[in-house]
Amino acid sequence: MKIPTSATPAAPDSPLLPAGGVGAGTSADPAGSGTGKPGRQTAPALTTASAAPPRSYTYRGEGSWWLQGFLWKIGRVFFQFIAVLMFHIRTFNRWNIPATGGALLVTNHQSFLDPWLIGIAIKRQIHYMARDSLFQGGLTQWMMESTNTFPIRRGRADSTAVREAIARLNKGYLVNIFPEATRTADGTIGPIAAGVAIIVHRSQAPVIPIVIDGAFEAWPRNQKFPACKPIRILYGAPIGHAELAALSADEIAVRIRREMVDLQTRLHSSHAAASHQRMQNDLQAGKRRLVVASELAG
Repeated sequence: MKIPTSATPAAPDSPLLPAGGVGAGTSADPAGSGTGKPGRQTAPALTTASAAPPRSYTYRGEGSWWLQGFLWKIGRVFFQFIAVLMFHIRTFNRWNIPATGGALLVTNHQSFLDPWLIGIAIKRQIHYMARDSLFQGGLTQWMMESTNTFPIRRGRADSTAVREAIARLNKGYLVNIFPEATRTADGTIGPIAAGVAIIVHRSQAPVIPIVIDGAFEAWPRNQKFPACKPIRILYGAPIGHAELAALSADEIAVRIRREMVDLQTRLHSSHAAASHQRMQNDLQAGKRRLVVASELAG
């Protein structure tokens, strides 16, 4: 089923402070350091402070061996069955995912179900970032490595993970990130880490926003086990690299967030209005910080 498309949102007119996650804390400080124009900073540079891998990691993913491809296909069919049986899964506009070539998928994060939910309707394999604390060795780590998952250190800019994401995009893979950095506490879409701009600027891949709706009701963060609730997924239209390359890090974060909130609205999500209001509040807070910074600088 196709969801009617809507007009592309205009470029943002104010920056948004970065949230935790990919490149968190690396965008320009709205308080101002006396360099550049507020809201027009370029993507933050990669640092060498986190050059070492978070944990021992072995690539066992896409294209590495025949069994990996076979396991991925079997797993996809199995989880399709579970998703239809338990969650009455419905997906829309999955043809927005390109048949070939790299693309950066940016997805809202509602539950532990999200990583495999977004992949069951796509014929291609997806590569994921996951917090390094999950890489504890044994069968669990082997399965994560075999399903294209690589570690990222949370709460700081992890240049190793960012470089790995860029390398996989340049190899023509699909790479998914959850740019809110953590699962939602109320179903709304939160701030996007401005550090995502590093990946956007340093790869030629388009960005494809994806919104999951219903997974929060099925498995919120304070619930031990999932419940049988309907889940829907809407794959947005690709945002070309040429468009995003002209934007600053903060503008990219707001552009992606606007698109995701719009997708949530098109799904008629019960969280859409709250997501829109939360976004507007954050934008206004960002403007106020810039005013204060300008007064202090003056």
